Amino acid sequence: MSPKARVFLITTSAVVALDQLTKYWVRANIRPYSSADEVVIIPNWLSISHAINKGAAFSALADFEYRLAVFFTFTAIAVVVIGVGYRMIAANDRLVSAALGTLLAGALGNFIDRLWAGQVTDMIKVYAGSEPAKSWCISHFGMSVWPIFNIADTAIWVGVGGFLLAHAFVKDQPADSPPADGPQESAPSLD
Repeated sequence: MSPKARVFLITTSAVVALDQLTKYWVRANIRPYSSADEVVIIPNWLSISHAINKGAAFSALADFEYRLAVFFTFTAIAVVVIGVGYRMIAANDRLVSAALGTLLAGALGNFIDRLWAGQVTDMIKVYAGSEPAKSWCISHFGMSVWPIFNIADTAIWVGVGGFLLAHAFVKDQPADSPPADGPQESAPSLD
């Protein structure tokens, strides 16, 4: 198995498992929208809650009748695009492979929820903290609590960010130069 395949499979599997296990734990232990059950991690900054999201990010399309068909279509397109991107990277490109694996895991994590229940379980609740940060967030964003999200949502952003960072710091090689890991053997020429 190539290094990129190993990293891709391990990353995808680990993130999907973490996402599904956290969602299972939240559904089993925290009532939806119950502030009494909320688990405070860092007071005024971070807690674990339970929200149900029938839509996409920020509950977009939550009331749209055909939302599941739209989400399944976008997930299928994302899987194909990630697959094509994976096939295009070098066999030893672990960073882009990890980024694509994380991105795929995020898409699959929320897809599993929608397939299983027609909705997504969210649990990570981030607050603006205390003053003056709280007032600043309210005046600039109109809120002091970020919309609740989950591990899969985070994986999508981390995957996209990792992919962009990898490409921002990789130097393009001229078309006629050998790959960074040295010249490759080729078949004898018939010339």
